[in-house]
Amino acid sequence: MKILIKIIIIAFVSIMSNAQTTTKNELLNTLDEETASALKRHNVPGMAIAIIKEGKTIIKKGYGFADKKEGLKVNAKTGFNIGSISKMFTAWGIMKLVEQGRVKLDEPFTSYVKSWNLPKSDYNPNEITIRHLLQHTAGLSVHGYNGYESKEKLTSTKESLSGQTNLDEAVELIIEPNSKWQYSGGGYTILQLVIEEITDQTFANFMKKTIFQPLKMKHTSFNINKRVLKTSAKAYDETGSEIPIRLFNAQAAAGLHTTLEDLILFANASFSDNAVLSQESILSLRTPTELSNGDYGMGYMVMNRFGDFTLSGHGGSNEGWQAGFMLDFDSKSGFIVLTNGSSGRNVLFKSMRTWAQWHSENL
Repeated sequence: MKILIKIIIIAFVSIMSNAQTTTKNELLNTLDEETASALKRHNVPGMAIAIIKEGKTIIKKGYGFADKKEGLKVNAKTGFNIGSISKMFTAWGIMKLVEQGRVKLDEPFTSYVKSWNLPKSDYNPNEITIRHLLQHTAGLSVHGYNGYESKEKLTSTKESLSGQTNLDEAVELIIEPNSKWQYSGGGYTILQLVIEEITDQTFANFMKKTIFQPLKMKHTSFNINKRVLKTSAKAYDETGSEIPIRLFNAQAAAGLHTTLEDLILFANASFSDNAVLSQESILSLRTPTELSNGDYGMGYMVMNRFGDFTLSGHGGSNEGWQAGFMLDFDSKSGFIVLTNGSSGRNVLFKSMRTWAQWHSENL
């Protein structure tokens, strides 16, 4: 994901010197022309995109196929896995507990987790705070997760953290806490356990009741069940061949399934008063830490190198899926791109560059 952050930044910076004023219709025409050829060229079956300007969704459209075999087209209600964008929602869940007074950002996570311990190391786990876990400054291992093709591989959060199904998922303290920024999906799995132990319910159930239901995100879930799969796109590899939808023990880091329409609801909630978090809390989540060189807050990537605007959000990358969610909070604008192919970043980056240029021209 650290590589993905750098690629996104480079992609946006590269377009800023080539601005030509275009209308919304011209933007849509450009997207229509670019997307069809890009999907074909990179063996990506489908894409869903939304463009938001000044709090209004001006473009909401699906391209290509959710299911090539059945000929089902992508639309705004098609389900996609969004990879590490899941972390942004996990951060909302933690911050909701902060607002309720049940969690303190600068309290050690060990104050909340009693059933599992980090393996012994040269460093003190009691120095890792909730804030450090959110910021990727805790000094932990496990960059990301591959997921599993079978439910039989799914274990409890504690078993995942201990590497009982896959040793590569065992989370360890490898760097002195709060000394360096190092992306760690493992840290978000610890946050998953924090939520479970504080609330005495599953992470997925807490997120459903506390985040998704209040925001009316009816088609968003960390539980990949028959209802979710019924409206989901199929996943495809780099050659365009269908692959099984992968499931995650580490739901908080990479396991969220959602739709374009639900993400639009989330974007609009982010810009204004909503039923979950205050604007003060949202601002704290998207305020970058110095250790990340200004590129990451708490669950939010931050890109502020464009001169005219700053973007806050996240990218998502799992086998069979690529996604991007970025908002300009100052103008209440942004873009959402979801794809169902492993090579989807090549398609979504093209759309992102096109939008960024248009947005820069129309501020």
